[in-house]
Amino acid sequence: MAECYALDLSFSYKGFLSWYVCNLIVVVLMLVGVAFFIVIERKGLGMLQLRQGPNKVSVKGILQAVADGVKLFKKEFTFPSSLGKISFSLGPLFCFFCAYGLYILFPSFFSESSFELGLMFFLCVSCFNVYGVFLTGWLCNSRYAFLGAMRAVAQSISYEVYLSTSVFSVLLFVGSYDFVLIRFNEYACCFLSLGVLVLWFVAALAETNRAPFDFVEGESELVAGYSVEYGGAGFALLALAEYSNIIFMSLVTGLLFFNVGMSWGFFGDLLLAVWTVFFSYFFVWVRGTVPRYRYDLLMQLCWTVLLPLSLGVFVLGLVLVC
Repeated sequence: MAECYALDLSFSYKGFLSWYVCNLIVVVLMLVGVAFFIVIERKGLGMLQLRQGPNKVSVKGILQAVADGVKLFKKEFTFPSSLGKISFSLGPLFCFFCAYGLYILFPSFFSESSFELGLMFFLCVSCFNVYGVFLTGWLCNSRYAFLGAMRAVAQSISYEVYLSTSVFSVLLFVGSYDFVLIRFNEYACCFLSLGVLVLWFVAALAETNRAPFDFVEGESELVAGYSVEYGGAGFALLALAEYSNIIFMSLVTGLLFFNVGMSWGFFGDLLLAVWTVFFSYFFVWVRGTVPRYRYDLLMQLCWTVLLPLSLGVFVLGLVLVC
């Protein structure tokens, strides 16, 4: 009995080690990808506005991400005199770990494990992420930052309910919370629920604080919003967290609505990557073309239009399934 127990223990240890290494590789690759995605957004906005983007570092500005990272992490990290270093650094670190903790759900074809309640974990971490934004704005001891943080709390609470109902409308056709099973359960949901796709994408824009719903850091009103007092490494962590959330939202969008063909091994991984990049570019396109909305109209849009629509779609899907 003792020998069998030792064999089972070693097997579980190896499984945990492989799971840890795989997730570590995914997080490191996403860190590099997010850094270059920030540069791609700047280049894309330049093209949309008929101007040059960053083009001085290397050929056509390819290594701008490396230059920005070196510059930000070499800058002096200043702290307010009324706050301790640990408390002031808590907000950016919280946002960073919440954003990259989501990548343990990455549904790779070569993954040896899966998370049975992955989508519920995604919703919980998305709700929890607003605490990092609130801590960042509150601990800055700045009125601009505090107003941005309060906007983030109200916006997140409003749109989390609507986001959840949009997700559950799709899950009625899938029957699982596991990202791996969602990927291998192919269905043409993009054609069955095109309206849900539009509702979901509007919620994704609001949840990631992107234009036209970027009131948390509205530079025309709040200078830089909740991150106004952060520079150097603190600002870099906040930027990496924000753009990581954009890429993960794009991944979930492709997984939920365009998973046809994703069960075909390595080709499925490539297809998932293509949809992720496409929707990430769509975020950039929306920022470059749509003007900023008004904050009171944003809240009115959520509670009076989008939430009743998503609830109606969910009830309709429930009737069709039953």
